[in-house]
Amino acid sequence: MNQVAQKKTTEVVVSELDKMLEADSGAGLENFTTDDMQIPFVRILQALSPQLNKQDSLYIKGAEQGDIFNTVSQEIYKADEGVIIVPCYFEKKFLEFALRSTGGGFIKELSPTDNDINLTTREGTIEMLPSGNELVRTHQHLVIAKGSDGQSAPAVLDMKKTQLKVSRRWNTLKNGIRLPSGKPMPIYGTAWKLGTVSESNDQGTWYNYKLDRITEITSDIEEMMLEARTMYQSVRKGDIKMAAASADEMAEKAGDEVPF
Repeated sequence: MNQVAQKKTTEVVVSELDKMLEADSGAGLENFTTDDMQIPFVRILQALSPQLNKQDSLYIKGAEQGDIFNTVSQEIYKADEGVIIVPCYFEKKFLEFALRSTGGGFIKELSPTDNDINLTTREGTIEMLPSGNELVRTHQHLVIAKGSDGQSAPAVLDMKKTQLKVSRRWNTLKNGIRLPSGKPMPIYGTAWKLGTVSESNDQGTWYNYKLDRITEITSDIEEMMLEARTMYQSVRKGDIKMAAASADEMAEKAGDEVPF
């Protein structure tokens, strides 16, 4: 009898709480702007990623090489399961890094019109700027990613070095998709399974991205596409800017680097 009464009381409390939260939706968030929030990056965990080192403060239990990592939520997308994404926007970035021999580290983002980009020289696998620092050409893809909890949220998928070939192929595939009318499909009109695959050369073994198109569009994916369209419009209007990763993220991702 007491258990039944307690259950009813709990149900009433939960119901009242739900009503209150709905009535107060957004309370306390009024002053948040896009400058006060951070769009997460998704990255592949490589052999030297700190998330795999038990002695590192960034260690994540259960994370493995080849998994995909969300830099804000700390969520791990397992390599054999991947994550569903819908692309929103694409942008090229030109990033300046100090050489590892001088301590390494992210210095700044260069404007696409910066003349130094056209004055680089090749030293082995490194593209050198006149400043003596390294130029890293990066493809940034703004996407809507579906989390393991079923919720979707924006994320930045940035590809560089050996990942650029994957990015170029993906862009070519997206560019070739047509609507029934024969017109080009909007970038947010397709969905993809993002996973990873092992690659190697004479410098070592690492994991790279793999993308497979999803042709069965569920109601969840339709919602992601609508969200992706809204994000695209926000970027085009300048309400949201795709920035390079923060200095902290640049420092944390040292283990993310792979051979050319």
